[in-house]
Amino acid sequence: MTGFGPRVVLVPDLGENLARAMEELEDLLLILQGAEDEGAALPSPLAGGAALAALRRLWRAVAPTQGRRAAESWLAGRLYGPGLVEHVPLRLVDVDPIDVATLSATARVIGIGAGGVGAVREALESDRGYLSGAELVVAAARISGLLDLADTAESILLRERLAAAGPGADVVLTPAQEAAYQATAMRLDAMWPRR
Repeated sequence: MTGFGPRVVLVPDLGENLARAMEELEDLLLILQGAEDEGAALPSPLAGGAALAALRRLWRAVAPTQGRRAAESWLAGRLYGPGLVEHVPLRLVDVDPIDVATLSATARVIGIGAGGVGAVREALESDRGYLSGAELVVAAARISGLLDLADTAESILLRERLAAAGPGADVVLTPAQEAAYQATAMRLDAMWPRR
């Protein structure tokens, strides 16, 4: 744990979309770790497995809130607006700000590496999965953006409501909480657009 301690953030349940991006990003970082083991020089935070370790800690925190994993973890509570209109659920997640900053730096470094020469570009051009190298850079930036979204009065109100309900509980929002949800969902959608 860092001197800063964990930060509680709101994370939308993105089903398997976030899981797929995290898995592909992990695959890329494993390829880069293999290249480093064979003598390639990697920039920080890719060097020494720092980015891989941060990503894995973040995924351990976020995974139980996503899709089928949320149901398996008994965290799949539903979120309703007034009139019982169902919303994309938001879940509370404790993340280490240092890990989020490391993931943000990772997105920047792999983005720079995509246009250069060397191990990062080669890893991005390898046939790893569904996401192209460019899509993977964007996904890494979006994940760090989701986990680093600045607090607002609306997000604090929602965090307090969800914390009071408890993990996995269904929640019906009041009109004020509904307005807070809409404002927060718009900001989260800017980081990870719903498809």
